[in-house]
Amino acid sequence: MRRVVIAPSFDREAEAIGIAIEERFGEESRRNFVADLARICTLIAHVPKIGKSHHGYDTKLAGFVSGQNWLFFDFDDEKVEFMHIVNAKRDKGRLSF
Repeated sequence: MRRVVIAPSFDREAEAIGIAIEERFGEESRRNFVADLARICTLIAHVPKIGKSHHGYDTKLAGFVSGQNWLFFDFDDEKVEFMHIVNAKRDKGRLSF
């Protein structure tokens, strides 16, 4: 399995989502979100080619949909680096990486 690397940008974006979830649905929902996100990142580290390169966003990063979020990452033979997590409902044209 490739090593999972979390970029500071991904960490900040995931934290903001977690805070919003907790404010709306409570602490347990936030914990579930974080646990699910960790499982999905591990899955992607096992099979990074599961990500899509033609996703409509202006980036060369691979993308994977999880719930209502896109996870964007780059990978090589040793690691998968998670760069951004973005709400799938955001306007693709207004998002810059």
